[in-house]
Amino acid sequence: MREVSQDVLWARLSFDNPWWKLRPETEVTFRHPPQRLYFDRFAGLVESGDAKPLILAGPRRSGKTVLMRQMLARLIETGAAPTSVFYAAFTTPVYPAAGPEALVEQFLANQPDVPRRRRLTLFLDEVQYVKDWGDRLVALARRYPQVRVVASVSSEIPGLGTEPRDDLTLFVLPHLTFLEFLRFRGSEEKLFGPTAAEGHIAFHESSLATLNAEFVRYINFGGFPEGIMLKNDGAPAPTFLRDVMNDRVLHKDLAGLAGISDAQELNRLFTVLAINTALEVSIEDLSSVTGIAKNTVRKYLDFLESAFLIRRLRRVDRDARPFQRAVAFKVYLTTPCLYTAMFGPPTPDDPAFPRLVETAMVGQWLGSIAGRDLAYASWRTGQIDLLAFHDTTGRPDLVYEMDWQDRYSRPGRGPETLARFAADNSPDATVYVLTRATARPGVMRGVNVQLIPAALYAYLLHKFSLARRSRAIGGHGKVTAARHQA
Repeated sequence: MREVSQDVLWARLSFDNPWWKLRPETEVTFRHPPQRLYFDRFAGLVESGDAKPLILAGPRRSGKTVLMRQMLARLIETGAAPTSVFYAAFTTPVYPAAGPEALVEQFLANQPDVPRRRRLTLFLDEVQYVKDWGDRLVALARRYPQVRVVASVSSEIPGLGTEPRDDLTLFVLPHLTFLEFLRFRGSEEKLFGPTAAEGHIAFHESSLATLNAEFVRYINFGGFPEGIMLKNDGAPAPTFLRDVMNDRVLHKDLAGLAGISDAQELNRLFTVLAINTALEVSIEDLSSVTGIAKNTVRKYLDFLESAFLIRRLRRVDRDARPFQRAVAFKVYLTTPCLYTAMFGPPTPDDPAFPRLVETAMVGQWLGSIAGRDLAYASWRTGQIDLLAFHDTTGRPDLVYEMDWQDRYSRPGRGPETLARFAADNSPDATVYVLTRATARPGVMRGVNVQLIPAALYAYLLHKFSLARRSRAIGGHGKVTAARHQA
C-alpha cells in the first residue's frame, strides 16, 4: 500500500505557494479585494519582532483566509523574497496528517537557497485541525526563531472572553462591523460626506431614514462578506442563508474536534439560544427547555462561544458588583444575521427586532479587547441593558439602555432606572439611550443622558470609541450631527 511520500507533500506545498517559482526580476502583482478595517493592526503584529505565534481567531467566512493572503501579498510586494513566505491551509487533508513541523522541515530542505537566518513568515490556515495545535506552534516558534508563525483558527479560540495564553498573541477578526458594511457598500460617503473616511463627519437629519434602512439590512444580512457583495438590495436567496447556516452554525467537523458527537442536541440548544438572543438565561432554564443535562449544556456553551457563535455577558447587581454565585447570564448571537438565517428576516417593527439591535451593538465590540469588559445589570426591580467597565477603575464608564421604540422621544419622559444606576454607581460615566430616530441630550438626577439613534452610534462606535477606547463618542475627529425629533 502506498503512503504519502515527502515528494508528494512537497508537490502539494509547491502547488499552494506558486510564488516560490518566481525569479527575482519578476514583477509581482496580486489581486486586491477590499481590505477589512482590521488589516493594518494585523499587519503591524505580523511585521513585529514578537517571537510568540500570532493567532488570527474568528468565525468561519469572516475573511481570515483573505486577510492572511493580503498580508502575504503585502510582504512580497514590499520586498520580502517570495521564497521567504509560506502558506498552508489545514483544510487540505494531507497537511494535518503531516503536521506543521514536517511542513517547515520540507520547506527548509527543498529551499537550499534560503539562508537559515533569513526571516521567514509561515501562514497556517485553519490550524484547529491539528491536535494540540497551540503547544505545537509554540514549540515550532522556539525551534525556529527566524520563523514568524501566523495561524488562523475558527474554534477552540484561546482566551476568547478570558485572559489569553501568555505564549500566544491573539488577534480577533469578528464579523463585519456596521462601519465596514457601509464602507464596502459605498454608503459611508453618501451618508456622512466625502471626508468621512478621514474622520470628518457631517450627518444630517434627512439621512437618518437611509441610515436606518442600511442598519436593518446589516442586521439581517450584513454580518458576512457575501451579504454585501450581492448587487441588489433585496433579500438574499433562501439557499444562500441555508448554506451560511450549514457552514457556520452546524460546524459538525469543528464540534467533533471539541469532542461533541451529538450534533442534533447541539443544534437544539443553539436554536434556543438564538431565539433568546439579548435575553437573560440560566443553565437550569436551558437544561429544562432542551432536555439536555446541565454539565452537557455547559460544555456546549463553551464550544459555541469558542467557535464564535455566541457571546455570554456576566451579570452584576444594582451596585455594579458581581454576584457571588453566577447563575444567570445574557446570551448573544455574535451577529444578528444568524437569527435571519435560522428564522427568516424580521422587519424593524417585529417584536424581536429591538433585541437584534442590541445583539448588533454587542457585535461591534467583539474585535476589541474592550469587549472583555462588557456586562449587564439585573436585580429584582430593574435592569441595565449593557455596561462597559473601565479597565483600571473596575467601574462602569459606559451605560446603555436600548429604546428602539423611541419611548423617550418627547421631553418629560426619561430613563429613570438608567439615570439612578449611573448616579449611584458611576456619576462620571457616559450614559446613552440608543433609539430608533431620536437624538437629543437630557439630564436626569444630575446625570447627562445622550439619546442617539442606534444606527448612528453603531457606526461611530467602531470608528472612534473602540479604535481608541474613548469614553465619549465624538471625542476624536469632527462630528456634526443634526438633532432629530421623532
